[in-house]
Amino acid sequence: MLFPGNATFVDCYLPQLSVEEPPPLPGGHDPGDQLYWTGPNHSFKNGDTLMHGQQGEVVGPATLDEHKGNGLKMLFAGNTSWVACYLPQLSLEKPPPLPGGHDLGDQLYYTGPNQLFESGSKIVHGQKGEVVGPATDFHQGNGLQMLFPGNATFVDCYLPQ
Repeated sequence: MLFPGNATFVDCYLPQLSVEEPPPLPGGHDPGDQLYWTGPNHSFKNGDTLMHGQQGEVVGPATLDEHKGNGLKMLFAGNTSWVACYLPQLSLEKPPPLPGGHDLGDQLYYTGPNQLFESGSKIVHGQKGEVVGPATDFHQGNGLQMLFPGNATFVDCYLPQ
């Protein structure tokens, strides 16, 4: 197909073509919109990353089943391909600074009691972990997401006042 503005033809899969105009993108966004990632840092097996506060470009609707209707395909600088992102983790505004004046990548010690979570993650008193984003559960606004060695997922931690 030859699209307006292109000098050469583009091969397209038939399921990606329609005689009808596609529905609006979720959240009323348009291709090319610049949105910020407000979720925690994340690394993918292919080396691509998502960094809290990173700005990316909307490239289309998310097509993975778990994101359909509530997500967008985003392209972030330095990544080799798009990433499907949930709308609640995207914002037109740059996210506020992390609680407690901490920065992504800060190394903090856990000073609470040992905890074991249903996910299999655990935290041990005195263990050092990395700040990967703001807390998203009931510690939101007063906590951080931390990644501790040996855990596959982050843990939300409360910041005492």
